Amino acid sequence: MPFKKGQSGNVKGREVGSKNKVTLLALDVKDVVFNAFQDLQADPKNNLIAWAKENPTEFYKIAAKLIPTNIEAKVSNTINVIPPKSD
Repeated sequence: MPFKKGQSGNVKGREVGSKNKVTLLALDVKDVVFNAFQDLQADPKNNLIAWAKENPTEFYKIAAKLIPTNIEAKVSNTINVIPPKSD
């Protein structure tokens, strides 16, 4: 069967917006890690804050990587100069 532009070999195809297996697996792994992180945070002796207090240098290295390096901003301003009054 020759290739037709705009049509894949599978005429039915997946539904629009459906996720593939790899994406679904990645979402499951993220959920598991997030839930584990939340459980660890419930223990005040072993949570991130306790670790950061014992390892401030390592904590700041991680925190610094989370700061955006590129900030795009447009700044505009008008300055009105009023000459001093002469007496």
